[in-house]
Amino acid sequence: MSNPPDYPYDALEFGETLEVAPGVHWVRMPLPFQLNHINLWLLEDGDGWTVIDTGFNTDEIRDYWRAIFGRLAGGKPIKRTIITHFHPDHLGLAGWFEAEYGAKMWMSYAEFLQAHLAWTQSVTHDVDGWMEFFVENGLDPAVSKRYKAERPDFGRGTTKIPVSVHRICDDDIIEIGGRDWRAITSGGHSAEHVSLYCESLNLLISGDQVLPRITTNVSVWYTEPDGDPLRHFIDSFDRFRPLPEDVLVLPSHDRPFRGLHDRLTGLVEHHDERLDAAAVHCETPRTAMDVLPILFRRELDDHQIAFAMGEALAHLNYLVTERRLHKYRNDAGHTVFQRIG
Repeated sequence: MSNPPDYPYDALEFGETLEVAPGVHWVRMPLPFQLNHINLWLLEDGDGWTVIDTGFNTDEIRDYWRAIFGRLAGGKPIKRTIITHFHPDHLGLAGWFEAEYGAKMWMSYAEFLQAHLAWTQSVTHDVDGWMEFFVENGLDPAVSKRYKAERPDFGRGTTKIPVSVHRICDDDIIEIGGRDWRAITSGGHSAEHVSLYCESLNLLISGDQVLPRITTNVSVWYTEPDGDPLRHFIDSFDRFRPLPEDVLVLPSHDRPFRGLHDRLTGLVEHHDERLDAAAVHCETPRTAMDVLPILFRRELDDHQIAFAMGEALAHLNYLVTERRLHKYRNDAGHTVFQRIG
């Protein structure tokens, strides 16, 4: 059994900052979701500043940034933004930073491409494609219809995405303020998520890949129906286990914490429990929709069901790869999963 994380700092108010290590400032910004906040990072960088993740595209967050720069930046330029992954709460204001401050965007290339696909709502981000896929996996068509009527718009959460990028690759060393930060890329939550580790400060900016309390969403996409993102996610933990036991983890949600190794163990235990529960439930053929009550104890609204469907499929596909479940199309045209043996 893993131990709970150690939180050395209390939560900040929105728009507040706190220097958690020399030259590393924690910024907390609001989000217009049930998950109502995101942690962003402002790093002193020689004759300027580097911003790691930018926040969602709202006037409120832009005003917070201007106030922060007014009291903290000392007139030094914002040199670049480093984006952990393409989701709009992380990427949202990268275009504004480039237009307003001349800050160039750094990002892994897979995330850069996904951002542009999402912006144009093509290929991987066609809402109709998503809903058709979920209906095939048991989603009530009425829920699908309501979800499509709302048409979640990636573009509302982001300013226009820069058309050029400084590419970040795995194990790249990025110098920020005279200190080396090593890029650790990983999958599961997104295709090529970037975390950053600074050995000299014993800091890990983990993005969404390692969170201290909630679990990261890991979903199967309709463009890769047989994908195994949960395996990619869990396998990525091997990239973080060599880091020191007492590393200070700077996550995108909740608070900075210590206890990385225990948290990784806890996440594996959590997903193992869910996998076992799903396998038992599939003694008879089940759709992904049938498995939702087993994996999610709370009542889900239409928006949450879409995330939950993707996550249920991630667990079911993992079990298929493990040869614990068989996956096939039933006479009703639904994809179902059944326990083997």
